[in-house]
Amino acid sequence: MLKNEVKRPLLKRAFFFSICLILLSSCAQMKTLFYRENPIVPNNQIPGIQNKDYVSHLIHLEESLKENRRIKFKRLTARNRDYLTRVFYRVVTNNELLLPQNIKPKFSIVRDKTPFIFSLPHFHFYISTGLVKRYLKNEALLLAAFGFEIVKSGRNVFEKKRVIPLGVTGVKDLLTLTRVDYSTKLEIYKWTYYALRRSEYDAAAILNWIQTQNKNALDFSWQIRDPRGVSREELAFKSFLVAQGIEQFELSETNSSKDFYKFKDSI
Repeated sequence: MLKNEVKRPLLKRAFFFSICLILLSSCAQMKTLFYRENPIVPNNQIPGIQNKDYVSHLIHLEESLKENRRIKFKRLTARNRDYLTRVFYRVVTNNELLLPQNIKPKFSIVRDKTPFIFSLPHFHFYISTGLVKRYLKNEALLLAAFGFEIVKSGRNVFEKKRVIPLGVTGVKDLLTLTRVDYSTKLEIYKWTYYALRRSEYDAAAILNWIQTQNKNALDFSWQIRDPRGVSREELAFKSFLVAQGIEQFELSETNSSKDFYKFKDSI
């Protein structure tokens, strides 16, 4: 009788500890799976700059750009602005550890045949009519190009460059000042991949955006720092996708949204 009374508490404890071990093991496996599918970004691995003076300088140059009478802007309809804003917030709110929250984006459409897209600090985005009409064949390409600029602007990834004041700032001037070197650009592409994936967008379409620039390097001469560098970017990003388990590089056949076509047609 005494032996049975001693064994029962021991059996209960053993059973309790076994259940705890199973639960901890399951939680660890689920945590590993979750972080594999939804990578949490350590701040020390995200490209960015802390030079607030240079960021302020870029904002000042933007004011000069707006005063340049040679640059013509196309008015965005309320529907198109809402569409771009929804895409923006979907990326930002799904990447709270990567991107600052509660900042309202600004969009400017530049009437220019030259294809380009660039961003300035505080989520100010510039897109040319030439890019939308000639090269953004589907929504996935827009999301890839736009997503890159969201990450770049949100992290303030701007190389500090010497600026000679000329009194007038053009689009080409700001594109030159906001371009980054090959290694930094590749890192931004990688974080854009994670950001789009967490937002449930076709993140692999980034490769198609790089290929579009590579195949049309002459047209994208304002956008591209070095034509040979774009070829390197394509090869490097392909290797990155293979490491993520993606070996099919064709653009997804997923249909673009009606809002995308409305946006494209209105431009």
